[in-house]
Amino acid sequence: MSEVETKPQPPVKPSILPIILLTISSFIGGAGFGIYAPLIPLHALELGAPPAIATATVMALPSILAVIVLLPASIYADKSGRRKELLIVALALATICNLLLGFARGWVELAIYRTISGLVFAFLSLYMAIGVLIAPPEKRGTVLAVLAGSGMLGMGVSQLFAGSLYSILGGYQPIYLLAAGLSLISLLLLLPVEAPPVKLPAMSLTDAGKVLRTRGVYWVAVSLFIYLCGWNLMYPSLSIILTEIYEAPVWIASIAFAVASIMLGAGTYIWGPVIDKIGGRKSLISAILASAIFTFVMIPTLGFMWAFIILFWIVTVFGVVGAPGSTYVATKSVKQEYASIATAVQFVFLSLASVIGGFAAGALLASLGLSYTLLIAAVIELVGGIMMFGVPEV
Repeated sequence: MSEVETKPQPPVKPSILPIILLTISSFIGGAGFGIYAPLIPLHALELGAPPAIATATVMALPSILAVIVLLPASIYADKSGRRKELLIVALALATICNLLLGFARGWVELAIYRTISGLVFAFLSLYMAIGVLIAPPEKRGTVLAVLAGSGMLGMGVSQLFAGSLYSILGGYQPIYLLAAGLSLISLLLLLPVEAPPVKLPAMSLTDAGKVLRTRGVYWVAVSLFIYLCGWNLMYPSLSIILTEIYEAPVWIASIAFAVASIMLGAGTYIWGPVIDKIGGRKSLISAILASAIFTFVMIPTLGFMWAFIILFWIVTVFGVVGAPGSTYVATKSVKQEYASIATAVQFVFLSLASVIGGFAAGALLASLGLSYTLLIAAVIELVGGIMMFGVPEV
């Protein structure tokens, strides 16, 4: 018998292809969700919608849906292990509803289709939950940041071209059909991704309750929610502030809004490596407090439009640490099997803040004016930043 010496094999490096596919899918899916966001309120008004409904088509309606379905769907995802399949269903529904938007003949139809198409936004957390399962542990923060930012970056980049595409293509319908195509491409990119079916078949409501009672899950979610209630007093009303108060042209308001959306995505790329280096707690404390401070700085500079715009962009870059930071803390505070639930909790509170802040912004601007609205926003953000000191180190 021949003696063959067996040499130890080097460890197989995990493939980054699934992460790349997830990232591109998230980017394109975000574009499919957000490309028509600057236009759909105008379309709703043309169809006779009340102003409150028209503005709600941007983020409030999809956010309400996220609050309702995200946590139960994530519990199902963790129990069954079918995270990718659930995301594919959401993208399929988004594709269909984007198509239907192009043929809506009334504002009620438009609102219903927009709400359902918002499942892409509601289930962005599942991209991150899948990323947790396939990312190398030492790069988890970076992967979470990239996946969190890609969807928002896709929204912002696509919005830069929304006005031009509307003029070139000649109406709303082609934009909705383009959005449907983007949603379908996002779906197809997910198909070859091999997501580990990590599951806990015996999971009960008691198990889910344990996740919800974990300090690293609920405390960071509540703190981020409070901060975002302040930030959302500015973001959804940015176009109104620039056009009505500063009397800026619509194209300037559109670009300022799009750049802010882009920063919501690009900013997470910046914070990912920082989170990996100094941890979620320190990143959240330093960035959220800085965001609140720059919001205070906005108040004495309100006489200058570009100072207002640039400072808001800075506030946004610091504030966007919330998505990867809170998810990093939450997912490291629980077992891998509960990653979807822990991530979903963060997005539920994020969506609640979008609804509350979005509706409150217009009322405060109309009754108190910009200065007092900014002061209220800054104080709320500061409270959220201070609460981050209670986030556990994980």
